[in-house]
Amino acid sequence: MHTSQTYDAKLAYYHITQLAFPRLVGSVGEAEAQDYIVEQFTALGLDVSWEPFAFTKFPAEVLPRILSALFVPVVLFVPWFGERFPLILCLACLLSLAIAMFFTQWQNRLEGLYDVGRKYRTENIIAKNGAKQAGTTPAFLFVAHYDSKSQALPIAVRAISYGIVITGLLALTTLMLIKLFTLVWLPNYIVWGIAGITGFCLLLLQINFTRNHSPGGFDNASGVGVMLEVARVVMARDEKTPITFLATGAEEYGMCGALRYIQAHADEYDPKNTYVINLDGLGVGDGVNLVTRYGIPPTRTTKVLADLFRASGESLGVRVAERYLPIGVGLDSIPIASRGFETVTLMARGVGSVALKVHSKQDRSELLNEENLQQAGELIVDAIERAA
Repeated sequence: MHTSQTYDAKLAYYHITQLAFPRLVGSVGEAEAQDYIVEQFTALGLDVSWEPFAFTKFPAEVLPRILSALFVPVVLFVPWFGERFPLILCLACLLSLAIAMFFTQWQNRLEGLYDVGRKYRTENIIAKNGAKQAGTTPAFLFVAHYDSKSQALPIAVRAISYGIVITGLLALTTLMLIKLFTLVWLPNYIVWGIAGITGFCLLLLQINFTRNHSPGGFDNASGVGVMLEVARVVMARDEKTPITFLATGAEEYGMCGALRYIQAHADEYDPKNTYVINLDGLGVGDGVNLVTRYGIPPTRTTKVLADLFRASGESLGVRVAERYLPIGVGLDSIPIASRGFETVTLMARGVGSVALKVHSKQDRSELLNEENLQQAGELIVDAIERAA
């Protein structure tokens, strides 16, 4: 084990190269990634455990297709029948829009959907430094998912498609309200244009099948590699702050590993003094983004952590900015935040440069730069010191 107490991006990048191969849930690659992570945590002297869990693909794969299939006729009925039956279609559009926005938020009451349908199994990997939380002592929970996936649609295209669907439903609802209260009907080419684009995006999302072709260098070998190097520094410094490192499985099927972990272990942490830091997509561009809000309307997941990382950024000369992810992207921090924990997701500021390569064969470790990995690691180590 390297005994240097300084974070070294070269070591993080080495881990990334060792993990950058296809590793979809249930594949040989997934098992190889699990073994590598356990081997590294064990070599550092952390208390390591495997935690199997069961999940289904219904929320991530089946439910979105059911909703899309229900929305398509509503959207296409507007230009066909909106002028004749404005009240019925206005109510249908309002209901569709409400459902779409409802599912941009994490709903604790619907977590039972992860038990609907065929059961799959995988594991979370948990590593602790052995320090105990007492009184107002802060504790850190670091999270990074180790699985990868490829899809027909790049993640950027999927997010844009979701955005167009929401915007289209909102526009069609507005058109129906105008018709209902003023009797004004816009030219058919405008109505058909909005309905056609919205319907096309709904159908496009139906073909977004999951495969096992992505090496996942950026998403998310980068997060795991940084977490492993942070763990090395923590152990080299004999850090007294209680720290848990959680490598989650099945994130790509709806944040399943993070959900199962927090369902089982929420009572072990004090939400007022526990900081949850999710690492997902690092190593490109210059600087670090803090994802602190998600969904429509926006749900904020942190205040203290955002202030902490901004202070660290100012001290280290690293560009740090808050970001909002409205729709189309799932993060392990979300189900944990729903339990009242301070959570933040760290991502690189240069995500746009690789957005079309995520969830594809092009997501390789060669996309990453050590400078950004260094910035992210130094920020994390400094934040731990500030909170201690």
